[in-house]
Amino acid sequence: MRVIPLTLGPGTDLKQALQAAVRTEGVQAAWLMTGVGSLRRIVLRLDGIHTAEGEFELISASGTLAPNGMHVHLAVADPQGVLLGGHLMAGCVVAAQGTVEVVLGADDGWRFSRARDPRTGFDELSAVPA
Repeated sequence: MRVIPLTLGPGTDLKQALQAAVRTEGVQAAWLMTGVGSLRRIVLRLDGIHTAEGEFELISASGTLAPNGMHVHLAVADPQGVLLGGHLMAGCVVAAQGTVEVVLGADDGWRFSRARDPRTGFDELSAVPA
């Protein structure tokens, strides 16, 4: 197993940074071990797309990453501590005065991919030994 720590600076799009890390590191199978930090904008898919600007703390991030896509969930809290969670979408941006710390785990013995599942209508995980 490889461990890939990332510290994302102000203005960074979280989803784009995760996709770039998968490409840069040549990862075929990865997962989020932890993710915390500060966001100024959130874009989450719940029963629709929820977008909000403000101050948010990234409480938790989990999911799987493949070269052709990812399935990542976030839990974020607003300044009053109200928690909101959902699927990570492009547009989640690191706060101007903050960072997001992410640690990825990767295993070169596996290959993850995502393919449309007719039962769900979504791109679902396929995991096969390398």
